[in-house]
Amino acid sequence: MIKYTILLTILLFSSAAFAQVYEKQIGIRLGVTSGISGKVIKDDRTAIEGALGFRDGGIQLIVLLEAYQPLIKTNNVHWMLYYGGGGHVGYINGYNKVRRWSNTSGYYWEEQRISGPVLGIDAVFGTDYTFHKVPITLSVEFKPFLELQNFTKLKVNFWDFGFGIAYRFKNN
Repeated sequence: MIKYTILLTILLFSSAAFAQVYEKQIGIRLGVTSGISGKVIKDDRTAIEGALGFRDGGIQLIVLLEAYQPLIKTNNVHWMLYYGGGGHVGYINGYNKVRRWSNTSGYYWEEQRISGPVLGIDAVFGTDYTFHKVPITLSVEFKPFLELQNFTKLKVNFWDFGFGIAYRFKNN
């Protein structure tokens, strides 16, 4: 146990000695998957984002790894593009719309009740704008996902658009 404590202490102090500029954000996302999100951005290049999302009467834990590219970056303007991927796990309790065929009436939509665990993969493409004098970031993102619902049904959603607002904490 003492070996692990010493190793952990060495790792923590060595990472603090080589610390670089990073930024933490906490905010909300409104969209198909709405919820609370937190993000750590390192050197304006990469970020890891965790979110607690609410969708289809359930809750999902989402983790994304994102790469950042500057769209416009000056002393007064900080506008970035980001993209990446990750996954989610959670629970849903809602309805899915399924397209069906009938010989008498043709195609129609039917709602199916779905309830149970979900496991999925996510992609993310977005842009965010950080205000220069106010510690607020606004974002617009597109987050398609593929998930296994209740271990029996595969669902694809290409239309999970969202808008976000986050408060940022800068650490030098």
